[in-house]
Amino acid sequence: MTNCSRSNAVIAPKLLKQVQSKLKDIQQLFPTTTNCIIMDKNGEIIVETSGTQTQKEKDKEKDLSMTIHQLKTYAITFGATLQYQDEVQHIHIRGDNHMFSFYVVRDSILAFFTNMDFDTGKDFNFQQADDKVKAICAELLHLLSSTKI
Repeated sequence: MTNCSRSNAVIAPKLLKQVQSKLKDIQQLFPTTTNCIIMDKNGEIIVETSGTQTQKEKDKEKDLSMTIHQLKTYAITFGATLQYQDEVQHIHIRGDNHMFSFYVVRDSILAFFTNMDFDTGKDFNFQQADDKVKAICAELLHLLSSTKI
């Protein structure tokens, strides 16, 4: 089951269910995704989804939010050097067994981890998945726009 939390305010239950639904859509596009995080421009976690976690895993996730915030700066800088302006900037970083996906929408960030070995990644249709995630990002942005972040 997906758990969501917000560190700086309470999200209305109906809105939370809608956000959870959109994040589950991402987990269907990237089936072995373990958790998703939506962050504001200051690196504060707005919503996170994950399975059951140990305290050690939760601590790692806090450290991760700072890394994600730094990656946002790098991704924006990288995108600017290419002179490519897309509504949703994104980057995937793949290792041997895992992939980190990072989407920047205006001032917010969507980041998630996927268990994906390198060979599986070679056959995966990233363009199709990215197009669908971009649509989900637009819907999430609309859902969360009424929430003070």
